[in-house]
Amino acid sequence: MITQPGVEVTWGELHVGSRDVFADAGFTQVSAPTLRRVVMRVDF
Repeated sequence: MITQPGVEVTWGELHVGSRDVFADAGFTQVSAPTLRRVVMRVDF
């Protein structure tokens, strides 16, 4: 999920996680099926 500072997101929308949290953990974005959702992947 792509979040923006200052914009409230309901808890139900973020159960998949924030893009920034995954990016900080080393994941990279591989696709964007919608404007607000992205698919992230990590290679081991």
